Amino acid sequence: MENNEEISPDNYANWFALLKLCQLTKHQNSIQISSSQFGELLNSSQQTGNRRILDLEQKNWIRRTTEGKSQKISITKEGSTVMLNMYKTLKGLLESILIVGIVREGMHEGGYYVSIKGYYDQFKNKLGFEPFKGTLNLELSDTSNSILREKLASVAPVIIEGFQDQNREYGPVNCYDVFISRLDDRNLRRKAAILDIKRTHHDKNIIEILAKPYLRNLFNLKNGDKIIIEFNKK
Repeated sequence: MENNEEISPDNYANWFALLKLCQLTKHQNSIQISSSQFGELLNSSQQTGNRRILDLEQKNWIRRTTEGKSQKISITKEGSTVMLNMYKTLKGLLESILIVGIVREGMHEGGYYVSIKGYYDQFKNKLGFEPFKGTLNLELSDTSNSILREKLASVAPVIIEGFQDQNREYGPVNCYDVFISRLDDRNLRRKAAILDIKRTHHDKNIIEILAKPYLRNLFNLKNGDKIIIEFNKK
């Protein structure tokens, strides 16, 4: 296939039809479906369903054999390649979407943990900066949170080891190197770290940012302001 022809505007309808067929087949080698059933699946007419199937067959994205009024359909190697190319395209687009967090008032939980000597000394030695004894709390949308979690799963964390003092045992903390800036002014960019604290009372969409300066002063932040989170491009 030439130059991503399969995701050109002329093929949007065919790609969507292929997507629907892939969702139906899943781990099966083939499925049986009539044109009218497929038209309903596309929220369209039987004629449209039949036309989409014929188009996919002509492009060799599917293989079709008729069985009475029904038909057996399987996804070809070419069809699988189309889906793989679309996946790569969508993944690249998602990775390019900015991860934006909204500044929220914290519960001073992060500041408590950062101030503990067993943690603080490790933050200073392993993150490459002497952190402010407090964190900036950012609330993420569901989309931004999903993208962030996927990013975190693909990079190696800076591991702050757990320890025990006279009072209690403290678990390990994973940190992730990032850069942050204001959404409305990206000229000032600051190295920071996301703290992935296992024991936390925050909602799942709240993350804590650790940095050297007091970030609210540095960026002149108030609750509701928006911050961009960026990862190092390696």
